[in-house]
This record gives sequence, C-alpha cells and structure tokens, in this order.
Amino acid sequence: MKNTFRLYTVILGILISFVVVGQGELIFDDSYVHEVRITIDNVDFWSELSQNYLNNYPDVPYTMASASIDGEVTDSVGIRQKGFASHFGSQGDKKSMKIDFNHFVDGKKYDGLKKINLNNGFGDPAIQRDKLCYNIMNKAGVDAPRTSYARIYLNNQYWGLYLLVEQVDRTFLKDNFGNSNGNLFKNVGNSELEWMGQDTSQYQQIFELKTDLNVEAWENFVELMDVLNNTGDGDFKEEISKIFDVDLYLKVLAVDIATGNWDSYIEHGRNFYMYQDADSRKFNWIPWDYNFALGGTFGSDFGGPGGGGDTIEDPANCATILDGSCPYPATDSIFQLVINQDPFCCNSSWDGVCQAAYDDIVNGVNGGGGPDEGNPISNTLSEFPVDMSNSEKVLVNRLLAVPEYKERYYQGFCRLLDDNFTTERIFPLIEQYGDLIREDVIADPNYEWTAEQFEADLDQGDQISGLKWVFEGQVASLTAQLNELFDCSSIVTTLSPLDVSINEFMAVNDSLSTIKDPAGETDDWIELYNNTDADIDLSNAFLSDNSDNPEKWQFPVGTTIRANDYMIIWADKDEDQEGLHADFKLNRDGDFIMLTEGTDVIDSLTFGFQENNLTYSRIPNGTGDYLIKDPTFGYNNEQETAVIDEYVGEIKVYPNPATQYIDVDLEKLPKAGATVTLTNGIGQTLSTTKMSSRFIRIDLNNLNGGIFLVTIQDEESRTIKTEKVIVFK
Repeated sequence: MKNTFRLYTVILGILISFVVVGQGELIFDDSYVHEVRITIDNVDFWSELSQNYLNNYPDVPYTMASASIDGEVTDSVGIRQKGFASHFGSQGDKKSMKIDFNHFVDGKKYDGLKKINLNNGFGDPAIQRDKLCYNIMNKAGVDAPRTSYARIYLNNQYWGLYLLVEQVDRTFLKDNFGNSNGNLFKNVGNSELEWMGQDTSQYQQIFELKTDLNVEAWENFVELMDVLNNTGDGDFKEEISKIFDVDLYLKVLAVDIATGNWDSYIEHGRNFYMYQDADSRKFNWIPWDYNFALGGTFGSDFGGPGGGGDTIEDPANCATILDGSCPYPATDSIFQLVINQDPFCCNSSWDGVCQAAYDDIVNGVNGGGGPDEGNPISNTLSEFPVDMSNSEKVLVNRLLAVPEYKERYYQGFCRLLDDNFTTERIFPLIEQYGDLIREDVIADPNYEWTAEQFEADLDQGDQISGLKWVFEGQVASLTAQLNELFDCSSIVTTLSPLDVSINEFMAVNDSLSTIKDPAGETDDWIELYNNTDADIDLSNAFLSDNSDNPEKWQFPVGTTIRANDYMIIWADKDEDQEGLHADFKLNRDGDFIMLTEGTDVIDSLTFGFQENNLTYSRIPNGTGDYLIKDPTFGYNNEQETAVIDEYVGEIKVYPNPATQYIDVDLEKLPKAGATVTLTNGIGQTLSTTKMSSRFIRIDLNNLNGGIFLVTIQDEESRTIKTEKVIVFK
C-alpha cells in the first residue's frame, strides 16, 4: 500500500505548512541537468590541471578559477583533478574533478557547500551506478551522499556530462548526524579492519583523519579495532554496540551484497568513511564510490553476460606497476592474466584479492588454463552470497557470528527486496535518469563509449552487463538465497495509517523543564499513541527525521505499545541509555518526523520553529491537528496540563529501592478515588490499580530489576504525582 505523506504543523493553533530548505538543496536538485562553467586564466589549462595531478598525487594542488553554476557566478574557487582508478583507467581527457569554493577564500560557499565532486562516470556507461546505489542506501536508512547531473564546460568547451556527488565533510556530517565535531576517518588503503597493534601510526597508513588532528581521535580508532578483533565472543555483542553503530552497517552490508559492490570493503577492503559521532561516541559507516557496483566495468570495449572482455594493451602503464604496489614486472605472463581477469589489479591497487588470483594460477587452481577469460570479474556482476558468515573481512565475520545481529541483517535484507531493491522501483528510475541525460551524453565529446553502448547499459545489455539485466538477475538470485535462510513473512506490514500516531513532541526540552529521561537528562522527546484497542508490536517500525531516509531508526525487537496507551521515544542519540532513544535529535528551527512500517507511512509531519518547553500536540488526542501547548507527557493531550497542583497532602511511594513490593500511601484520597499505574523504562504499562482507600501495595515478584515509574492520577486522569522507583532483583 502506498501512502502520501501527511504534513502537519501548527503555530498558535493555526495549521500552516513549512518548507525547510537545507544546504545543497539547489545543486542536488536532480529533476534537471545543471550547467557548470569553469573559467581558468591559463589557456593551456588542461595541461596545468593534468601536471598538477601527475606530479603531486595524492596531494594535488588546486588551480584558481571562476565558476558559473546555473548562471550564478562565484569567483576565486579551486579546481583540480581527482580519483585514482577513474583517473588512470580513463583513456581520454574526461577526468573526475573537485571544486573547492573555500580553498582560496576562507568561508566561501555555494548553496551552503564548501566542495563538490565532479565524477566522470568511469566504469559506468549509463552514468547511473553511483546515483542508484546511493538512492538505495538512503531508502534503506543509510546516510549517503546526494547526487545530480551537470554539463561541465571548461573555458567554454563542453567537457562532458558529469555526476555531481556531495562531499563527505563537516557540512555533510552536520546535515546527517546533527553535529560535525566528531572524528571523520577516510579509508585510503586496503583494510580488513584487522588488528595491527596499539601503535596508531600503523593505522594512519591506511586511514586518513579528515577532521582536526588529535591524539584522542586515533586512540578511539584503535579502541574500535581492539574491540572488533580482540573481544571474546561472550562479550562481543555488548562491547561492539557501545562503540559502533551495528544496525547501520548491517544495512550497508545488505546493499553492498545486493549491488555486487566488489570495489568495497566486502572484497577489496576499501571505499568507505567512518564517523565517530560527537554525541553518541559511536563509529558510523558512510558508503562511498559505487561506480563499479551493479556490473560496472573498467573498459570501453567490454563484454556482457558471458561475453568477452578487454585485454590490457600495455601492462607497463598499469598504475600498480607505476606506483610499485605490484611485486611483479609488467612482462610477467601471470600478472598479465590476472589484470585481464580483474583490471582493478592494473588500474587501482594490487591487494590481497589480486595476490590470491596470482597464487591460484601459479598453484594450478584454474586447471592449468588460467582464469576464465570469457567471463572477467569486472565485466559481469560479482556475486556475493547473502550469507556472508565466515567472511575474511573481520567486521562482517564477527557481526554475523552474533545470532541477534544475523537475524537483524536478514530482516533488513527482506525489507530491501520487498520495497527497495526491486525492478518495480528501480526500472522507472533507470528510465527516468536515462531520458534526463541522453542528449548530453550523446553530445559529450569525451564520452568513452558509444551511444549504442549507453542505451544497452540502460537495458538488458548487448555485449554489456546492462543495468536492468543486472537487477533482474540479482533479484532472482538474492530472493532464492534468502528464502533458504529466513522467513521474510515474519516481518510483513501490519499497521494502517494512524493506528499509531505521532501524538506529541518537544524539540526544545531545556533545564527549566521537569520532563527528564531515565538518566535524568532533559532531552528532546516524541510521544506515540496507540489509537486501537489492541497491543501493537513495533519491532518492524521505524522513526526518522529525514523523508529520504525513512528507516533511520528501528524500534528494538519486542517493543510493544499497549492498546490505547502512550510510548515515549527520546530523540537524543543516547541509544545506550535505558529506555527508547532514537539516533537523531530534533531541530528547533524546523524539522520532519515520520513513523513507517515497510513501505507504509503510518504518520508524519513537518514543523517550523519551536519554543522552549512547549509541544506540538494532537487535539483531539491521537487524531487531531497539532496545537502548540504545555506538555502532557504520556497523557491525554486534551487535559490542561500533565501534572495538577490542586492536590493537598503528602504522598509516599516506598520502599525505594524496592525488591518484592512498592507501597503507595496517600495522606488524602481524592473524592472519586485515584489510579496507580506502573510503567517500565520504555513507557509500557505493566499494571493499573484503582485506589479505593489511601493505601495499596504493588507486587513486584514477577518483574525483573530496573527503573520503573509509579504514576498516581485522579478521577479525571490528571497526574497527581510521578515517582521513579528502582527495583533490585
């Protein structure tokens, strides 16, 4: 079932719609092809850019230029060539580039951005693989770079159709994590994330700290490696969850396998960032560089499904020979077999996979006939099994060895194949993007393929691993594998719109507020209300603050909201604390909240600027429009306030801490009696007792230890007192 988003916001009781415009909204509008004109004073500008790259890689200097983007001129920007495989593998002048608005004039930005990447589409005749994969990542709940298309002109010469890709920098971090003062690491070598000892310099050869250099950042990184590699199986689940966002990576892993992304961590141990969030202190995986996914290839004369592939014309020009990473001479016949089987080993890096291929040939693994040259790895979709247990990659192997993580991974794969990685969703995107860029691709003077190959790559392929061919094959293969491993019917959609509503929220809960989470902190919070007469399992539901990333935060397995009851989620990114804590915060200047299950939007709203300690609350409760009012935290929004002060008399809740029982003693019983409710740390009601006298005893023998709330209400469901009680067992 498909639902349109319902966008609600109310100021002083009036329903008004807000549009929150973020950084990069203009340049990453992908509904049209942008126009970027770069002007460089030097007439021999391309030679300058090329020599700057060849003589200085990887620290390539910028050349000063002016940039006109969709008619808006920005002077004194920096431009340079970028990339490695995309640079050396591209035979013509269409090299990937980077524009830095901030390089020569500190603080200069365009559309709120400091940098933009101009990707040449190397290995991707359709110029869609990065774009499609990031789209799939976003829908799966992974923050990935935004993209759009642009015609690039250099000194008024049409240089070609490029894919604009968002830079992973502080702006990206702030937009996606709510902070940018954490530690951002970029993988610049090949790594299985193996243990290399306590010496931080060992890791600095493979990872680059992109944020401010500090000793603590590298110490934290080594701590992650230590936990990942050296923690015993019994303690691993608890320890890794404290320092690494496991659920996020399990989503990335599913997409990497689905898209056959061999130029990534799962095969070559490369092309990713990790960000240690300044708030949660957890490391978060950020995907990068997907032009070789979905059947991407190195050559312009490439084979298709079962077809023939390129022969490297001059092995002496291989980047791995020129940079010395390959230990064999270019004349080595086995080296030549390997690079024709896997051009990555020529154009990018001589890693463990390349060496293993070399050794296999030497040892006769291929039956003495060498690699299967009729089906080179780069020319067809590299298949990775859904069950990646016992992977050589440390992170994958250890996470999937934990039964709960493996189940979450399978659940995520089910959702991926149900509403994301499907021909019904992706085929129209392929056609839409193809129609959008076709004219500019055909006119591209530096396009390395033919118009016929462009069309073939959009479809089933003709001597090419076409995108639609890849998707059809992968969907069938992955579905068959998953059916043998997991019952996807166990996570089918069960909710209808507004069965559970976003009933109330507070985006600015400051120190003057009396509403605190179980840790005693005044954090942002979201209240859900179950509008039905049945308990609802939210295990397969998600909350998000980003419509492009609906699966940002998933409710823990077993989370149930009782019939006609409330549930509080703290939007504070403190997922390790007691209770339900989402991995995002609310923005007081305006934001978006969405509750989803499967493909269905259960409830959503957009809101504008928020005042301190006031809430947006649905009136009537659970179903009405949003009004700004005082909070009614965990209670009916139609009552005046959450806590009344008319009650006169002492209230005792004891013992505290407790073990077997809690006594509630009222000095004065309200005329119509009172109700005592016991709830746990995530807002679930455990018992409700009507008080007909001043004293009751609540039995705790059936409860485990933890922190609980005892709430006493009068006959009109107004709260007289709420007491936090610690129970020891």
